[in-house]
Amino acid sequence: MSQGRFIVLTDLDDTLFASERALPADAPRTHLAATDAHNQPLSYQTSAQRALWALTQRADIVVPVTGRTSYAIDRVTLPLTGQYRIASHGALVLEEGALAPEWHNAIAPQLSATRQTLDDAARTLRQAFAALGEPIAPTCRVLEDMGVPVYLSIKASGTLSHQAHAACVSVAAGHGLTLHANARNAALRPAYTCKAAACRFVLDQLIKRQPEDTVIGLGDSLSDVGFMGVSDFALAPTNSQLWTHVKELSQ
Repeated sequence: MSQGRFIVLTDLDDTLFASERALPADAPRTHLAATDAHNQPLSYQTSAQRALWALTQRADIVVPVTGRTSYAIDRVTLPLTGQYRIASHGALVLEEGALAPEWHNAIAPQLSATRQTLDDAARTLRQAFAALGEPIAPTCRVLEDMGVPVYLSIKASGTLSHQAHAACVSVAAGHGLTLHANARNAALRPAYTCKAAACRFVLDQLIKRQPEDTVIGLGDSLSDVGFMGVSDFALAPTNSQLWTHVKELSQ
């Protein structure tokens, strides 16, 4: 029996590095990990994150799994040398920087209908927000990456009101979209914008996962749980949203 391969599926932001504002005030800013759109320093690695990064480099295959767009992932200064990347919350599977042909073939039949669905959802939400009569209505915009409609973005100027959130819930359900929301923003995503689905595709169709392979998933947020569950083992920072919820469940 072969020993199998060691495969790492890893989130990037807040797992392998953190933005400067998220770092403790006394933490050194010596290990640059990402820059912003103007090529200015944005994120750094703590010593623990740097050690974790070094461990991942011993793997046979490392696949970044990130909400970053295809162009934002290029601003990561860590040497992401693997063949595959999963970007834009799972909407894109990249091979050597381009959309993987197998992935494009899988989602291409859905793109036109998805674009129409997202446009319709945006129109319905704008009408719903206008009817609420709030001083500043949340904005709605369909985001695309490499020609693929990724999701409908909803942004509030302050906190997303309960009424606005309820409208998002209703519109998502009515259009067959998945809602992801926090205090200020929301996103309505089509079925293929899913990190777990993209990871399963990479493992099954591209990497050709074998029973002898060992897969570890790294992530920090609840939105990472799905793709981490595709792995054999899961690892999360203890100062993360995910770990906070684990602790709450254990009490």
